[in-house]
Amino acid sequence: MMDKDFALRLKNISFSYKKNDPAVEGEHTINDFSLEVEKGSFTTLLGPSGCGKTTLLRLISGFLEPQQGEIELDGVNQKGIEPNKRKIGMVFQDYALFPHMKVRQNIEFGLKLKKESKADVELKISQVAETLNLEDLLERYPEELSGGQQQRVALARALVLNPQILLMDEPLSSLDAKLREHVREELRAVQQKLKITTVYVTHDQEEALSLSDKIAVINKGKLLQYGTPRDLYFKPQDNFTADFVGRANFVNINGEQFIIRPEWFELNKSEQKGDIEGIVQSASFLGDKTRFIIKVQASDNIITADLFTLETNYLEPGSLVSLNIKHKWKN
Repeated sequence: MMDKDFALRLKNISFSYKKNDPAVEGEHTINDFSLEVEKGSFTTLLGPSGCGKTTLLRLISGFLEPQQGEIELDGVNQKGIEPNKRKIGMVFQDYALFPHMKVRQNIEFGLKLKKESKADVELKISQVAETLNLEDLLERYPEELSGGQQQRVALARALVLNPQILLMDEPLSSLDAKLREHVREELRAVQQKLKITTVYVTHDQEEALSLSDKIAVINKGKLLQYGTPRDLYFKPQDNFTADFVGRANFVNINGEQFIIRPEWFELNKSEQKGDIEGIVQSASFLGDKTRFIIKVQASDNIITADLFTLETNYLEPGSLVSLNIKHKWKN
């Protein structure tokens, strides 16, 4: 029996489409993948396109069966259990709302399939609409809603079924940057309020860092590192994770390689030589900071440094710059 603190456990999962269909190349293959997701947590599967994130969601939900390994939900092995028998809610990238149905009908669709009583349906719709601030939108059609409102309706349709675990496949990717930031704040607030176990797929590292209790970094179907956002950012265990979760400089110091984030540099304001001396190649104004591309003197190394804008107005391309290292990490 699985430890009750875990809602989901993936044990040595392997899967390849090629084994199911010789005509299909082995893309999105999952290789000996193990993961434990704590109850009530928000876990993000983070990695580049084609690394296997969505395939993992399909395996968890039962639309695919692993060729090796086991999937457990609340301690129960899911082998052979059909998707509609698993207590899982899904929110898709395109929301998959029925355009000919009003918001109320979209939300109640799954409840009616389960043949719940009219009184129970009304009570559950009222509760989820209040939680997600949808009371004034129940009689509208999806086309009358903003992208953020549609996302909340899709979330309501999943939550109203009281799932053990919520799976979300890049649900914010179609929103513009400003709205995406607002909706993810709403999403995190709802998840924390309901304490529903959530597994979220994205390739956006900022999204993963801001939303997650834990992040699983995946590349080519393999789990590279699993930990808190701070662990992954400040203590990446491999170069891929360091470079994918934020920006990273790989700098040799006294024969050892260190990871240094762009913001871990500061201008050296003393007359003494800094930790790194170099020539500014380019500068990009980003508001409160300016991003400099710098060629390190006496080497072929190029580094990226994010420096406080008000201190760097005089650093034009071609300028000599002296930097001190505030923090570095050796994996």
